[in-house]
Amino acid sequence: MLYSDLIFIYGILPITVLITFLDRSTEYKNLILVLTSVVFFTFGRPMIILLLFSTIIFDYIFGLLAGYGRRKWLRALGFICSILMNSSLYIIFCWNSLFKNLGIEHLTFSKKLIPLCIAFYTIRGISYVGDVYKKRIKPEKNIFCLLVYMVSYHFMVVGPIVRYGDISEQIRRRTITGQNLNDGLNRFIIGFAKVMILGLSFEKIQAAGLNLIELTPIGAWVGMNAFIGNVYFVFTGYTDMALALGTLNGFRYKENFSPLHLSGYVCGIVKGFNKLLTEFFADFLVTPFKTDKVRYISGVLLSGIFIGLWYGFSQNLLIFGLYFALLVIIEKLFLKRILDKLPKFIGYIYTLAAVFIGASIAYFTRLEDFLSWLKALFGIGTDYMWSVDMRNKTLSYLFLIIIGLLIMIPGFKNVIKRQLKAFSEKGEKNYAVVRITQTAGICLLLIMATASSVMV
Repeated sequence: MLYSDLIFIYGILPITVLITFLDRSTEYKNLILVLTSVVFFTFGRPMIILLLFSTIIFDYIFGLLAGYGRRKWLRALGFICSILMNSSLYIIFCWNSLFKNLGIEHLTFSKKLIPLCIAFYTIRGISYVGDVYKKRIKPEKNIFCLLVYMVSYHFMVVGPIVRYGDISEQIRRRTITGQNLNDGLNRFIIGFAKVMILGLSFEKIQAAGLNLIELTPIGAWVGMNAFIGNVYFVFTGYTDMALALGTLNGFRYKENFSPLHLSGYVCGIVKGFNKLLTEFFADFLVTPFKTDKVRYISGVLLSGIFIGLWYGFSQNLLIFGLYFALLVIIEKLFLKRILDKLPKFIGYIYTLAAVFIGASIAYFTRLEDFLSWLKALFGIGTDYMWSVDMRNKTLSYLFLIIIGLLIMIPGFKNVIKRQLKAFSEKGEKNYAVVRITQTAGICLLLIMATASSVMV
């Protein structure tokens, strides 16, 4: 089940919100959250509930060992055991194709048996025990609180990667207000619209432009940019929905992405996009070794490898992770100082080109396909500038392309907010107009996104 599934939006979510208000106690809210999360996580996969509870018990034990072990090697053993157990689950389920290719049939599962979003589930277990081992937090003695953290469906699909120390107090004590409901519903609908309207529109343009049977120069350029737009809006859309679900349940989580500012070069893009995942790996592999250049560089490279493989077990994603890790290292060593002395537009061009190339590495799984696309960029081996399908898709979604580009422009949203605030402060009538317009806009987005979901 995904947040964008209509059975979740119009069935499970409203029912859960209503039931949660039947009792004010946090314990009751946590119970409803756990039950809802189990349904969400195991929907169509009922046997996965055994995996859920067994791994939580083990991480609970590993956390106690990492926190209360009398000797350092015992505490380290708890952390290592958590890494081994959770990594094994991740490899077995997320890299299942590896076993199929190796002919290991007993480890080859049907998709129906693979737990949804197991990657984010396993990394939470590692982060909890790791933070206990590093003495950032104390071991959780109440296993039910750890259960709430591990199975909460708010951060199952795309994160954010919430650390236990950030929400442990909220698990024990929180309230849900009318403002929570308003903010949560608005953000959820906006995220839903990003995924189902903008994300799907860019995906269709991407499919037309990057059609390997009919590659054209305009298709190659526009198609890859559409792929970047698709990734951006699907990721940020699902993240908005996840954070909104937390708000509806009284939680406040850290933001998982920052507005894209080209002035920060590739380092800024890497830190801002899925930044909690980047921070997680950096926290264990990079930050402790900032004073040691060799170990620091090794940590960045390892982080790049792990992040690439995190997105999928394939050679191109491994190269994708290493590519951005190398750019980060080069910028840190000398390139940033050079770019800072040059006109700003040169730095912008460099950043856009670097992201464009990185996206192509992530997109193409075969070298020959990548080379064909690369030639098409410059019109080599193509018969015409763009295909009929590419032209029709671009013209059909031109308005949405413009909207998407405006949303991606840094600061555009803040400018609109400031203008609306200034207008609404001029009088009660203006305030009412703004509020009514915003409400109508949110309702329209929900209708449009629902219609788009039905047509998929």
